[in-house]
Amino acid sequence: MSRWATRRYDLVCPRTPRPQNRPLGVLIARPRLLGPGGCPPSNGSVMSSLTVTSDGRLDDRGTHDRWFILSLLFVNYFTLYTHRYVLNYIQPPIRDELGLSELQLNSLAWAFQFFYAFAALFVGYLSDRYRRRAVLIWSLLLSTAAFMGMGLAQGFWDLLALRILLAITQAANVPAIAGIMADCFTQRNRSRAVSVYLLSSPFSVIVAGLVGGYVADQWGWRQAMFCFGGMGLVVLGVLAGYLREPQRTQVATTAPVVDLVQQSLARTLLAVLSVPSFLLLAVAYLLASNVWQQLGYFLPRHFYEHYGVKLAEAGLLSTLAPQIGTVIGLFVGGWLADRWTRHWIGGRFGVQILGLTVTAPSVLVIALVDSQAMIQLALLLCGVGFWLYLSNLWATTFEVVDPAARSTAIGLLNVIAGLLGSWPYLVVGWLRDEGVIRDLRHVFLAFVGVLCVAIVALWHLVRRTLARDRQPD
Repeated sequence: MSRWATRRYDLVCPRTPRPQNRPLGVLIARPRLLGPGGCPPSNGSVMSSLTVTSDGRLDDRGTHDRWFILSLLFVNYFTLYTHRYVLNYIQPPIRDELGLSELQLNSLAWAFQFFYAFAALFVGYLSDRYRRRAVLIWSLLLSTAAFMGMGLAQGFWDLLALRILLAITQAANVPAIAGIMADCFTQRNRSRAVSVYLLSSPFSVIVAGLVGGYVADQWGWRQAMFCFGGMGLVVLGVLAGYLREPQRTQVATTAPVVDLVQQSLARTLLAVLSVPSFLLLAVAYLLASNVWQQLGYFLPRHFYEHYGVKLAEAGLLSTLAPQIGTVIGLFVGGWLADRWTRHWIGGRFGVQILGLTVTAPSVLVIALVDSQAMIQLALLLCGVGFWLYLSNLWATTFEVVDPAARSTAIGLLNVIAGLLGSWPYLVVGWLRDEGVIRDLRHVFLAFVGVLCVAIVALWHLVRRTLARDRQPD
C-alpha cells in the first residue's frame, strides 16, 4: 500500500485503531467488511465473529466460545431428532393398538414433513429478526410438550393433531441454529463446524431406533414416547442456563444488506428466490432429502415385515450401518469441501455431487439384492454418500444468498422440500392398502431415478450459475 493511501486512510478514519500485527490490506481488501468511506464499522458489528488471540492478532475462525456453543446446539439437535424419528421404529404396535390403516399410518409421516415445511417459512424469518436463543428454547419446550402428548393419544386424529403441532414447533429450531452457527464460525471453518454439529443426527437415529424399539418391545410404544420426552426436559434446562445469543455479523456492512434487513418477509423471500443457484440447490435438496427421509421411514418396516425380526432388531438393522456411514460422510465431507474450495470455486458443490453419485447405486443394491451383508454394505455407502452431500448444504447455501437472509434461505429449503416432497408417503400408503405395492423394495427402485435428477441439477449449478451468484467471502 502506498504512503498516500495510508495517509488518506488515517485522515478519513482517524478514530479506527489499526490492529496490531495485522496488515492494513486485510481490512481494505474486503469491501463487504467496510463501512462508509472504506472504513471498518465503528460499531464492531461485522467483526463480532472475530476475536483477538493472545498475541494481539485477529482470530479469523470465529467467536472465542464457538465450540462450546456448538456443543449446546449438538445436544439440542440430538433431542429434536429423537423426538422426530422414534415414530419410525415403533410403527407396528401403534398401528395394531389404534387400528390404523397403511394410509393413516403413513399420514403421520406426511403430516410432520408437510407442516414442518409450511411453518419453516415463517419461523425462519423470525430467526433473522429476533433473538435466536429465545426462538430455540421456546421451540424445544413446545415440541417436547407435543411429543409427550402423543404418548397419551387415543386414536388417529389425536396422533395426527399432536404430530402436526410437533412439526410446527420444531420448525423454528433449525433456522435459529443456522443463524447462530453462521455468526460463531467463518468461511474458513464453517463446513467442519456444520459437520460436527450434524453428527448429532446419526447418534440420535441409532438411539431412537435401538432404544425406542427396545422400550416398545418391552413396555409399549407409549412408554417410549415418555422416555424421550423426559430427556427433552433435561436438555431444555441446560440450554436455558448456558446458551448465549451471539452478536450478528455481516448485517450492517453495506447499503444493500441494510436494506434487506429492513425489508418485509415477501421482499426477503423474493431476494432469495431471485438467485438461480439457490433454485437449483432447492431442486436438488427437494429430491435428495426426500429420498433419505423416506428410505429411513420405510426401512424399519421392510426389515420387520420381510425378515420377521423384532422392533429393536429392525431398528438396529436400519440405522447402525447408514449412521456409521453418516459419521464418515460428515467428517470427510467437511474436510474435503474446505480443501477443494481453496482451489476450485465449486469445491463444496463438487463434494455434494460426489456424495449423491455414491448414494444412487447403493440404493439400487438395497432394492435388488436380498443378501443381508450386501444390504448393510449398501446402507453404509448410502450414509457416506448422502452426508457428503448434506454436510455441505448450509455452507453452499451461504455461498449464494445474501448474509442477511441466511436463516430465511435455510427455512425456505425446508419449505420447498416438505411441501413438494412429502406426498409419496400418502401415495405409498394408499397403494399398500389397495394391494398394489406389497414389497417396499419397489419403492426403493423409484428412489434411484430421483437421485439421478438431483445430480444433474447440481452439475448444472456448477457449470452455469455459480460464478455469477457466489457471495464474497
